[in-house]
Amino acid sequence: MYADYEIREVPIGYGPARRKVEEFLGKRTLRLDKVDYYEAIYPCGGDEMLAVGGLLGDAIRCIAVKEGMEDEHLANRLVSHLMVIVQRRGYPTVKVFTKPSNKAVFESLAFETLAETDSVVFMENGQMPLRDYLLSLERLARPGKSGVIVMNCNPFTRGHRYLIEEASKQVDNLYVIPLKENNRNFNYEERREMIRLGTADLANVTVCEGSAYAISQATFPTYFLKQLDKASENQIELDLQIFARYLAPALGAPVRFVGTEPFDPLTRRYNEMMTELLPKSGIEVVQIERKELEEKPISASRTRAFIENNKLHAAMQLVPPTTQPYIMAKFAVDALQQELDTTPKPGLVDKDNSGAHTDMDYILMERSIKSLRPYFVRLAQLGLSADTLTTADVQRIGIEAEAAMLRTTHGVNTHRGALFALGITVAAAMWLYAHEGQEVRKERLQQMIQEIAAGFPPSADTHGAEVVAKARVKGARENAVEGYPDLFETWGPYYRKLREDPHRAHRTLRVLAQLAVVGAPGLE
Repeated sequence: MYADYEIREVPIGYGPARRKVEEFLGKRTLRLDKVDYYEAIYPCGGDEMLAVGGLLGDAIRCIAVKEGMEDEHLANRLVSHLMVIVQRRGYPTVKVFTKPSNKAVFESLAFETLAETDSVVFMENGQMPLRDYLLSLERLARPGKSGVIVMNCNPFTRGHRYLIEEASKQVDNLYVIPLKENNRNFNYEERREMIRLGTADLANVTVCEGSAYAISQATFPTYFLKQLDKASENQIELDLQIFARYLAPALGAPVRFVGTEPFDPLTRRYNEMMTELLPKSGIEVVQIERKELEEKPISASRTRAFIENNKLHAAMQLVPPTTQPYIMAKFAVDALQQELDTTPKPGLVDKDNSGAHTDMDYILMERSIKSLRPYFVRLAQLGLSADTLTTADVQRIGIEAEAAMLRTTHGVNTHRGALFALGITVAAAMWLYAHEGQEVRKERLQQMIQEIAAGFPPSADTHGAEVVAKARVKGARENAVEGYPDLFETWGPYYRKLREDPHRAHRTLRVLAQLAVVGAPGLE
């Protein structure tokens, strides 16, 4: 029977293919949710979709079978194939959120129910990873009264620090569980490390590994729910079930702490449901008033808004010193990403093409930027902690960063020059902010860049050095030794002047191109 069918990947990013899937799901009163892989079963040699399904990470999504074909066991075949793909991706198990009416189908494929509401079932094929995670929590458990905080910390703010500090005074042991998902701004590893560094002085606080079983809006699918206004409450109820049934008992923690929510209606509803549901499982819920700054509650969303609007000092005021290097590093990474995303850029790599480059493309450049991010954090941490910022210390981290970049790009020099310029600048700016009254003055920043750059030996045996010699222009080191006068006096002010111009990046790029060709700024 199965020989009559074949499974093919559906290019969901291609408009016509996406519309075909949406139409197929619509006939089954379903919607297309976020996926990173999608496939369909077709008759051999045919184009008619008989069953469809996809994945987001290790979770199966958007499964549907053509009406009248349910007895062909196509759903089982599709799910089995998706499970193989998840296994190839390296995940230990496969998860699924589905309607209660589909529960039997997944049970026949060895899925077990972890949590369930009237509208949604959360299942996993084999609970060994969950058991392993719970065992890791049990190893952390200590005698005495214990409490738990589950938090996102995107990024870790002074408000988070206040919540943890106040909660730690009310219990013998406080366990903090960060959400284990990669947010757009700060990834899981960064967020967990921010929490760890920001609470290192609190002896009774333990930062746990993040839970892959914390169900957030980002991971909860809605494709099968008829009433979207109920989606959030279903997600919250499942998440609280998982916490009460598994996580809290593993830690021996009958108390959960949470900060009050004055702004976000969804978080406020989460707190309300937590107060309503957790006591039924014997878990006390304690709400702690938000910490305020200038009569405004401190929040991660407010911090992110300052970052997005390039308000460094305002963002820094809302976070503890241990978080500040992550914000400084994010400014550097965002600058690299913005340059890459500026499209078109004739001759350079952008979203559309690789320009004059034959050894790199947009995807490779993005991977390179990602590989450099932890080293920008380390350079900023160096600036925060060093009494004196030396060339040798900056160079040591820079060499490690360059090696990581080259490993990622298989030897292609994607960002060596940017790493040199931004690396020095990040370390210098962080040092000035931490040591000179939370202020980064242009003149002092230029001076520190000059001092650090002067300690680097002149480059030799590189492509850049060859270009410098042939064209008789200044190289990366020489420009840094001079303190980037064109950047600080001309390009930077011009770029800032175009703050409201949607084409500011292209206009500034044109100015730089004119300067390179005719040796004059050519500013309007």
